Amino acid sequence: MDTYYEDILKKVEMQMEQHDHQAAYQILEEELSMPYIPKEYEQRLIDLYNACRSELQPQAQRSYSEEDIEMLLKGSLEEQFLAIEQLRKSNIRNHLDAIRDYLGNAPHYLIRSYLIEAMMEQNISDEFTIEMDGLVITFAPCFIEPPMESDGVIQAVAYLKDWFESNNPTFTMMCVETLVKEAYLRLPYNIEEDDALGIAIGVAQYVFAAHEEMDAFAIFLNEKGLARNSGYELLLSKHEI
Repeated sequence: MDTYYEDILKKVEMQMEQHDHQAAYQILEEELSMPYIPKEYEQRLIDLYNACRSELQPQAQRSYSEEDIEMLLKGSLEEQFLAIEQLRKSNIRNHLDAIRDYLGNAPHYLIRSYLIEAMMEQNISDEFTIEMDGLVITFAPCFIEPPMESDGVIQAVAYLKDWFESNNPTFTMMCVETLVKEAYLRLPYNIEEDDALGIAIGVAQYVFAAHEEMDAFAIFLNEKGLARNSGYELLLSKHEI
C-alpha cells in the first residue's frame, strides 16, 4: 500500500462527496501528469478523473472511435492524455502512423513517455524515431527494458537507501519517487549501471534543492566523500513536474 496515493484518493473522494469537483479535478490532473504512477492506483485515478470531467463538462462524456484517437493526439494537452487512455484500451498497432507522426513533431515530454510505455506494454516491434536533446534516436519499444527493472535504476535505489533510509525513510521515499520520474522521462533510454552513482547523486541534489537545503546537501557530499559535480543533469530539472 502506498500511503501517498491512498491519501490522494481519500482527499479526492471527499472533495467529490462535497461536490467540489473542480478542486478534485485539479489534483487528479496533476497526479496523472506524472511520468510514473503505480499500476494499482493508475486506473482508480483515471476513473475519478473521468467522473470529475463528466461533472464539470457533461458534453465531453462520449465514446471515442479509432479515428478520434488520431485527432486527440493533435489536440490540447488534456486531449492528448485522453488519447493515451484510449490507446491503452485499444490495439495500438492500428495507430502507429499517428503515433509516429506525433513523436516526430516536438512531442510533449510527458505524452512521449506515456506513449513509449504504452507501446512497450503492447510489445510493439516497429521502429520509431524521436529527437531528444539534439540527438536523433531510433528505437523499437519491444526491446526497451522496463525502467524499474534496469540495472541502473536498481543500483541507484540501492545507493539512495544506503545513504538515507536508516536516518530518514521519508526523504528516501521522495528520492526513489524522483528517480522513478526521471527514469520514465528518459525513455527510450534506460539508466545504465555505470551511471547509477551519478544519477543517485543528482536525485539527492534535486530533492535537497526542492527543500531549500543545499547546505545539508554539501554536508552529505562531504560525509560520503562524493564529488559535488555528479556529471548528470536530471531531465526533471528542465521541466516543471
